Amino acid sequence: MDVGFIGLGHMGEPMTARILKAGHALTLCDIRRERGRALEADGALRVAGPREVAARAEVVLTSLPGPGEVEAVVRGDAGVFAGLRPGSGYIDLSTNAPQTMREIAALGAEREIAVLDAPISGGVFGARDGTLTVFAGGERSVFARFEPLLRCIGENIVHMGPSGSGCATKLVNNAMMFINYLGAIEGMALGAKAGLDPQRLATVIKPSTGHSMIMERTMGLYAKRETMDSAVELAVKDMQLAVDLGRQLGVPLELSPLVEDMIRRYCADGRRGQEDIIELIGDFMRRSDVRG
Repeated sequence: MDVGFIGLGHMGEPMTARILKAGHALTLCDIRRERGRALEADGALRVAGPREVAARAEVVLTSLPGPGEVEAVVRGDAGVFAGLRPGSGYIDLSTNAPQTMREIAALGAEREIAVLDAPISGGVFGARDGTLTVFAGGERSVFARFEPLLRCIGENIVHMGPSGSGCATKLVNNAMMFINYLGAIEGMALGAKAGLDPQRLATVIKPSTGHSMIMERTMGLYAKRETMDSAVELAVKDMQLAVDLGRQLGVPLELSPLVEDMIRRYCADGRRGQEDIIELIGDFMRRSDVRG
């Protein structure tokens, strides 16, 4: 299959590598010229912009920071939809707003372009290993058509419902993840301040009810002074989208707005938001006067 891919960030680049390795022809672009050089060396073609990518592709995938970037890449005379032919497909892998993808899907239907929102979970580790979970929204026939391609990047590929359902699932997942993450940070700081050995504490919590996947992953990386390769500003964006969705649906969210505010306060304290989310651990530990 002739595949186009736009957005070669921490997640996009390893995903495109797996698509290329699976034998698909790959056309790509990214505003950062330094991204994707290894892919070009392995046979991918780099072009100038989204329309040029789409003109060579049966399906275009995007992995971008958020709704604004997706809208800019898809719409307009230089966008993906200007280059795609009727009968082709568009899949957005970004953490996006459900309404944005419903509008894009409607525009695609007018142009006979099949659309899926298919955000992913599993982090850079999952993108490298091809073990991501993919939450897909769109017509079931479109999902069935592109499921084999999505299996190049993920193990758990689930059709969640009509357009926007994949995005809604991802926002639920990320809201729960960041709530668990900040809870784990507070708990570990409390334990350390109480004189407990952090490693022993983490070990005993793992088989207990306080454990979470995000705690295990982030605390392990923090102990090794490694990163998640995900910026704090993206966490702010994800939580804002989740809180916005709650307001639109009339759900009385309480924890999600609090977590959004906590992460925003970290950024407001003289930071740009480009720090890795692992830095939230160190920041809380310092404010708790916990060493190590």
